[in-house]
Parts: sequence; structure tokens; C-alpha cells
Amino acid sequence: MRVFYHSGGNGISIRSKNLPVYKLALITLFLLTFLSPSCKGKEGGVTLPESLSKAPASGDTSSVDQTITESMGGAIVTVAEQVGPTVVTINTLTTVTGNYFNPFQDFFNFYGFPGGTPFKEYKQKVPGMGSGFIISGDGYILTAEHVIHQVDEISVVLADGTEYPAKLVGADFATDVALLKIEAINLPVAQLGNSDEVKVGQWAIAIGHPFGEAVGGTEPTVTVGVISAKDRTMSRNDESGFRVYSGLLQTDAAINPGNSGGPLVNSLGQVIGINTAIITTSGGSLGIGFAVPINIAREVAIQLIQYGIVVKAWLGVYVQNMTPQLAEAMGVENSKGVLISDLSPDGPAAKAGLERGDIIKEMNGTSIESVTDYDKVMQELKPGDKIAIVIDRGGRELTGKITVIAPPGGEEGR
Repeated sequence: MRVFYHSGGNGISIRSKNLPVYKLALITLFLLTFLSPSCKGKEGGVTLPESLSKAPASGDTSSVDQTITESMGGAIVTVAEQVGPTVVTINTLTTVTGNYFNPFQDFFNFYGFPGGTPFKEYKQKVPGMGSGFIISGDGYILTAEHVIHQVDEISVVLADGTEYPAKLVGADFATDVALLKIEAINLPVAQLGNSDEVKVGQWAIAIGHPFGEAVGGTEPTVTVGVISAKDRTMSRNDESGFRVYSGLLQTDAAINPGNSGGPLVNSLGQVIGINTAIITTSGGSLGIGFAVPINIAREVAIQLIQYGIVVKAWLGVYVQNMTPQLAEAMGVENSKGVLISDLSPDGPAAKAGLERGDIIKEMNGTSIESVTDYDKVMQELKPGDKIAIVIDRGGRELTGKITVIAPPGGEEGR
């Protein structure tokens, strides 16, 4: 029997015909353990980083993990008990009109005789469902606009099973926020937080009624995740129409059909967003959900209560985020700001002399680095307000003031 052991370029070898197998094994183990250069921090002449050559750090972290788990678990239970009673189921009915063909009715009409057509109209009420949450003890409820978009009837079921007919106070298609009212008193109220203070990585808890009756029960479902990202922009095209969202919160807390309109909550039990959309290939949660920040929803609700509509300020521009690629193509030194990609010819911006290709850098003293920043400034304005604006045009800085107006009927843009 012959045994060979080579390490690096040392050419160490053992040759024996008569050594017992167990002695050969012991000699081999000795050589591997004490003579290999890799034991000295090298492998093939390469020095290993200290962090790799050192022994793993010792220390029992189980007690720390246990403390964190118990602490977070207790917080989630507290949030569920605190916010759960404020979350409601929203049931809707929408009348759908269609036609059907009856070959046994109006036989002669089918062959061109006077009297009508064999196609008969029918009407059917189609149910829908979503979630919402109570923001006042006398019955104001926030939800997503697409939950109640062009429906005929709305009812609200509280967590205790009590059902009320609901009135639509108003809705804003652009932000996907709607406000309902039920006739009730002494209702539990959700505490609204500050979505501007949300940080990526913090806990996020989604509460609502996914899949409705398929799950059963009037008490809401609780799912947990984190804030995955902020200021997300996405488009959505469904039966309610095409809309573009900006400034969304992204979370991996499971959001499923039926969750729309329900609250996204932080670990303190404060509502930080309204669950509104998911990206999915299956129809269910893939861990990519979105919520309208509660600060946006709060402003919409205030205007809906005061005026019944959202009174918007309109500049008459179409804007998009600057990117490094755009900046390079335009010969701009940095990619901050929003690019005016188009203007309404009769809008305030065009009349004031703004042009396509201008980059908005500042509005009312606020630095504009994204479309989200732009929207936040515009949401604070009302028709008739003046806005101080700073733009970059071909490397030249231009300043001026523009009076915003209400958007004309049918106009889009900002």
C-alpha cells in the first residue's frame, strides 16, 4: 500500500507496503493538522484576511434574540388589539348592464321583421369588498378610492359585526383616497402617525380583510413585515381606470385582495399609510405591496370634509424625475430636480415662460429633488396662490413667481 500527501510545493510523501491501515491514518491526520501551511494563515501562498483566519466570535446571543422576539411579539399583539377594532369591512354593490340573446323570443324580429331585436338587456348587481379604518368617533372612515369607484351602494361592517349603510363624503382619484361616513357614535378611532418620519427597515403591520368571505369572520387579519422602500412610483390600470401613484410606501407585509383601503401601521399602533396596491403574478401577495402615505390621505380628508372635493392647485406641467442618464444626455452637472417633459399651452407655467426641458430646482424655498417633493409642495397650495420657482435652463438659473389655478375640466398633468 502507498499513501501520498502533497501540500503546497513541499512534496511530502509516505510510501509503505507494510504499515497497518490505522497507523497510516494517524500519520496522515498528523500531517494534515500540523504541517499544512493553510494552518498558518496561508493557502497556496495567499495570506487570508484576518476576519477569515480568526476563530468565529464567541458569545451566546440566544438571550438577546429571545428578548427582541418577545418585545416585538408583544408590540404586535398590542397593535392588533389597539388598531383592530378600528378596521372595518367595506361591502359594495355595482349595477352592471349587459345583453343576452334569446333565440326563442322575438323570432320574427331576428329575421328582420319590425318590432325590435332578439338581444335583451339585463342588469345585475355585482358585489365588491375592501377595507377601511375609522378616523373619528362619529363615523368618518378612510379607504382607497378604487374600493368605492363608481359603486351604487356602500355598507360598512365593524369588527364586532355591526353593519351600517355608508355615505360617500368624497374621493380623490389621483391619490386613491376616499372618505366615508356612517351614522354612529363613540366608535374606536385609529391614531394617525406621521408618514414623513417613516424609515426604511422599520416594522410595518398591515391590517384588513383579505379575500373577504373566503377567509370568514368580521375581525381583521394582521400581517407583519418592514418598510421596504419609500417614495415609490408606479402605475395601475384596472376597471377603475389608469392612474399613476407617486410617493408610495413599499412593504413586504402581506397585502392581498380585500386589504385595499386598510391601514398600514407602525409598531406604536399609528397609521402610516393606506394599503392600496400590490405587484403580483399570482393574484396574491409576493411581498411587494404599496401604501399611500397617511400625510397625503390626511390632507385629502380635510379638504373632503371642508369642501366635499379636493381643491387642487395646477401649474400645467408634466414632470418626471431627473436621472443620471438624462443629466448626461442634457449636459447637466447633477441629476437633482424634476424635468418638465411637456406643458399645457394654456397653463400658468407656459404663460409664465417655462419651457420643455426646464429643470425645476426649487419651489417656495423647498429643494425639489424628485416628483414626490414637487407633489408635496403643490398639495399645500390652493388656486390663486403664488409660487416662487427656481429652474435650470441650459445651465442658467432662472427665478420667478407663478400664480397657480384650478385645473380645467379634463386636464391632466400637474
